Order: sequence, then C-alpha cells, then structure tokens
Amino acid sequence: MTPFLTKRIFPGPVWLHFLILGAALYAFFAALYPAPKPILGPPNPSRLAVMSDSYAKMIGGIPTEADRERFIDLELRDELLFREALRRRLHLLDPVIDQRIVRNMRFLSPESQLDNATLVAQGRALNMHLTDEVIRRRLLQVMTQLLIAAAGLTEPSGAALEAAFKARSGDFKEPERLSFSHVFLGEVSQETAGSVLNQIKAEALPPAEAISLGKAFLSGFHFTNLSWSEVNSRLGREFVAGLQDTRPDQALNSWVGPIASVYGQHLVYLESLTPERDQRLDEVADKLRWDLKTEAEKQAVDTAVTEMMAGYEVKR
Repeated sequence: MTPFLTKRIFPGPVWLHFLILGAALYAFFAALYPAPKPILGPPNPSRLAVMSDSYAKMIGGIPTEADRERFIDLELRDELLFREALRRRLHLLDPVIDQRIVRNMRFLSPESQLDNATLVAQGRALNMHLTDEVIRRRLLQVMTQLLIAAAGLTEPSGAALEAAFKARSGDFKEPERLSFSHVFLGEVSQETAGSVLNQIKAEALPPAEAISLGKAFLSGFHFTNLSWSEVNSRLGREFVAGLQDTRPDQALNSWVGPIASVYGQHLVYLESLTPERDQRLDEVADKLRWDLKTEAEKQAVDTAVTEMMAGYEVKR
C-alpha cells in the first residue's frame, strides 16, 4: 500500500511525505488550539489612583464612572505602547534615556568614577528602564511619534481647509475689542475718585495729562485692542464687570468711572470699541491646519493601538 501511495498518488521521497503530513497536522492543531494571547492589564491601581486624584484637584469633583473607565483605557493604552517600545528595543537607542540612567546612577553613587557607558550598562542591568517614570514617558512619546511617522500623513490640502472652515464657520469669531486709557487712584473712596473725575472733565484733560493725577500702575496706562478676556487677565473680573456696566459702546471718547478692581479705583477713558465679527478663512487657516493635523495624528495612533491591542487578551 505504501509504495503504491508514495509512487503513484504522491510522487516523491517518503521523507517529504512525512514532512508535508507533519506540517499539515501542525497547522490543523494550531488552528484548533491557538496559542494563548499575551495578557494586557489589569491597570496598575496606584496609577489609576494618581489619575483620579489629579482629576479631582483639577476639576474639583469626584470622577464619575465614565471618567474611571476613561482612565483605564488611557492606562491600558500607555502600557501597550510601553511594551511595544521595549519590544522594538527603543530604550537601547535613545540618548535621552541614556542620560536619564546616568543621572540616576550618579545620584545613587555620587562618588562613582565610572564612565557614562558603564553606568548606562549597569542601569540597564538593574532594569532602570522599566521602573523610572521619566523613561517610561519618554518611550511613550517616542513610540507615539514612530506610529505617526509610519502613517505617512500629509499636510491638509486647501480643499480640506475650506471644508473644515465651512463645517465650523460658527466657531470662528473675532471677539469684541476695546482700547482705553486709565488713571489709577489706588485704595481711595468713591467720593475721592469722583472728585478727581470731575476735575478731569472740568479741565477737559486728555489721557496723557490726566494720568499725572493718579499713581503708578505696573501694567501701564494705555491698553490697545484688547478682548474682554485679555482685559480680565490684566485688571481682573471686577474691573471688567464695572467697565461693561458703563455701556462702552455709548461712552466712547469720554471718561467713565470710578471703576473698582482688585488693585483699587480707576478712571477710564474709552477710545475705541470694535464689535465681534466672523473671522475669514485666511485668519484661521493656521489654526485649522493645526487642528486637522492633530486630529489625523490622533486617528493614526488610535488605529495602530487598536490593531496592536487585538493581539492581546485585555483585562480591565
């Protein structure tokens, strides 16, 4: 039977038949009983706790269940990228990581006379690249940049910019802007501030001369073409509210006040007010280009992470 099969149905040497049969059986059992996937997770509880604490301090509230799920996703993603960076041996190729290891080793042994190369080798032997948080963040950064580079992204085209501008046209506003000068009086009473204002009006003093009736002010006396948020950053919320109450659009080229701020009392001369308007494409092209590029890079990394994560058994 064997000579008949080997010579007539399956020609060739017997050893080749056994080789083919063995390969077929291996493939069959590999498909029937695939090797278990490596395990990713569950996330480090201490890392999740740090993320929750940071979130609570920043937001001022306890993270919701959705927030905690997002923290888990982020931690699993970082662990995956960290493992992939190690698999590609990126920790052996980055001089920034070498410098970090040298710094750590010299901190541990300040009197050491060993050269940097030896210290790097010792640090790697101590698995410093696995435990140092700065090295971990560096590897995540490098791995992310490699995934973006591998995606072969190109700059957004003019057509893409125009489409994005049309889709988001309502988002791009040039804010209302104003120019003004002020006399800073400091911590004085409303009556005293009102007397100075009456003097300025009675003598028809222009801002350049009226300033001499006040005190020095660190941020200066003339503000040009500021948005209300910029006024807030310089003089505070209380000043903004007081100035807005004077109806600036009806008080141009005149003195108003006194207006209080955290610094004291001010008398304000309103010089110009430019109303809010829609911005043009050429004014927001750089921002749009940046937004589209950032979104494309994020999508490229998300896609790569999803593909890599398919090779793991993920435990949350």
